[in-house]
Amino acid sequence: MVEPYRRPKTFTPLVTVYICAFYTGVIGAAITEQLYKEKYWEDHPGESVPLMKPIFYGGPWRVMRGDVPPTGKFEF
Repeated sequence: MVEPYRRPKTFTPLVTVYICAFYTGVIGAAITEQLYKEKYWEDHPGESVPLMKPIFYGGPWRVMRGDVPPTGKFEF
């Protein structure tokens, strides 16, 4: 006997979780960068803030305009 048609499960909850996770990461990155800038301004008043080296990426990266930050870990 043929089973009756059932609609497939919806992907809405999964998509919602992915969207929330993405924007959580964006907001977290913005907060991290702002804290970095504030700490640098406190330590070096009146100077321009250098670019922040990526925290979770250890591979090679290139800066198009500006100076390459020194090697080492980012500290709060």
